[in-house]
Amino acid sequence: MKKITLVFRSLLLDKGAIAELSAPETNSRGYNSIISILLGLSYGFTALNLNSELIKTIETPILRDGLIPAVFFFSGYIMMLLTKVGLTLLLWAASRGLGGGGFLAILYQNTTIAVIPSVIALPAFISLQAGTPLSMLMLFSIGVALIWIYFICAKIIEVVQQFAPWKAYVAVLLVFIFYISIYYIISPPPA
Repeated sequence: MKKITLVFRSLLLDKGAIAELSAPETNSRGYNSIISILLGLSYGFTALNLNSELIKTIETPILRDGLIPAVFFFSGYIMMLLTKVGLTLLLWAASRGLGGGGFLAILYQNTTIAVIPSVIALPAFISLQAGTPLSMLMLFSIGVALIWIYFICAKIIEVVQQFAPWKAYVAVLLVFIFYISIYYIISPPPA
């Protein structure tokens, strides 16, 4: 129960909770794995719900009710792991670039907490990928999730790398700029 409380406190930007979760004696691998699985399942469930009309048109019951949902859940988990690994590596690179020690394993553990707010914006992100128009609520959810992730990542960098707050915010800003530039490169041009 204490680790669950630490995760919630970390989501509320508590530096003490992040430091406690980062300590080697805490051994939060089990909780990180559970959180990763739950996030992956929520990614898959959201994608499944957004594509439910298309899935209903599949005539074979085994595919419609078994294989297709399993593929969505598995791909959601893989998507979450790729996001977590990518964010960890970018946080590590930004930290090292600004003179930090790196500490890749500790960053990887804490990045699990940093991606939790992405659940808020999942429907909007998947709608964006599907090319459907976004409502104001979806745009608001993207904004809230990105700002929350930004602040959590900054606190993680501040605690793990022992940076001054401004340096941690600059490191995460560099990560976000990199993410935006990659998204701009791979996103299709408007028609």
